[in-house]
Amino acid sequence: MNTLKDKTIVLIGATGGIGQAVVSKLAKHGANLALGGRNQSALNSLADSARAAGAGTVSAQALDVIDEASVASFYKSVSDSFGHADILLYLPGMSIAAPVTDMDLSDYDQIVDVNLKGLFLSAKYYLPITQPERDPMLTFVSSQAASRANPNAPVYCAAKAAAAMLGQGLGLQAMSKNVRVTNFKPGPVDTDGFWGDRPVPREKFMQASDVAEVIEFVFALPTHVVMHEVSFESFTFLKK
Repeated sequence: MNTLKDKTIVLIGATGGIGQAVVSKLAKHGANLALGGRNQSALNSLADSARAAGAGTVSAQALDVIDEASVASFYKSVSDSFGHADILLYLPGMSIAAPVTDMDLSDYDQIVDVNLKGLFLSAKYYLPITQPERDPMLTFVSSQAASRANPNAPVYCAAKAAAAMLGQGLGLQAMSKNVRVTNFKPGPVDTDGFWGDRPVPREKFMQASDVAEVIEFVFALPTHVVMHEVSFESFTFLKK
């Protein structure tokens, strides 16, 4: 397996449920972490926890994932602090459950921006600070909704499908820089920030820690192995 100690790993959306679980896993490997999210105070607290758990150097900077200037500033800070980045994990995702006929255009824009535009911007500014000899990875959390339509959230499904195709294209483009691209496609995960008060069977969903274990495994694979897509879900939920 590939060691993660001293790897510089960028996590966008680090303070969400899955992000926190991944940070906890990576810190124990002694990885360097560049944490990004919306709330600076929450990022600072997470950075302190990561250091206490054994992480190497940890930086934390708030950003708006759909604002190009904010994203560019974040990755410049990563470059200034670490000199390079080895792994990117783009986590942000959001959905608004509504029939298309009832959805405002602003809701459509927000769903597409967070799930697709944000990934595009992070990829744009992450790739220039990678170093081929360090076997970099560009990874993102998509969803099984990318290939499984849902009548409650068709725009979300479309945005995730577009993100999946963007990931495939990035994998072809970035190959010349020795960058491996992985799309994580989990089924439903029990996280507060995503489901809110929607009446869904959260007790049957995966936990954030389950997703973090899969991500940790893929990050530690030998560098000659690439996982293009990793599709997984709760067997309990699948059985209904």
